[in-house]
Amino acid sequence: MRLILIVCLFSVLSPVFSLPATAQCRMRVMDARELTLGADFIARVRVREVKKIRHPTYSQIATLDVVEVIYGDPRQRELKVWSGSNVYCATDGYVAQQEMLVFLIRDQTLFRTFNWQYGQFLMSADTVEAWRTNPPTGGTTLGPKPLEEVRREIQGYFEESRAKAKP
Repeated sequence: MRLILIVCLFSVLSPVFSLPATAQCRMRVMDARELTLGADFIARVRVREVKKIRHPTYSQIATLDVVEVIYGDPRQRELKVWSGSNVYCATDGYVAQQEMLVFLIRDQTLFRTFNWQYGQFLMSADTVEAWRTNPPTGGTTLGPKPLEEVRREIQGYFEESRAKAKP
């Protein structure tokens, strides 16, 4: 009886284990509006340093130099960010010298990337490399977009939210 149960269990679970890791990973990707309105701090940053740590939830602490604040405390010039999360499928690590647009939320005494790796956008000069846009036909597409346009889009989400909140 046990042998039959083991064979049945194996036959049911074997397709799951044979899928590549990317097919098994189904993290939810927030759209730009939700990402913007949920973030505590949005900024263009340069990664100064990444330290390996021993922590039950994270494997890194990244030090980010703030280049430009889009939302949050404009006096903030340096941020410490938890990264390298142990959450399944999260790849929210940072690499020194990268320039990024980041969406951060408070986590304990530091920040962490909101929506894990989907809250980080690499930058090249004044272009956000893989910004999420919602075309009129539906769905989400990734593509380069000038930072100025992204900034206007983010500010538009905040203005829209404030207008809805007013009675």
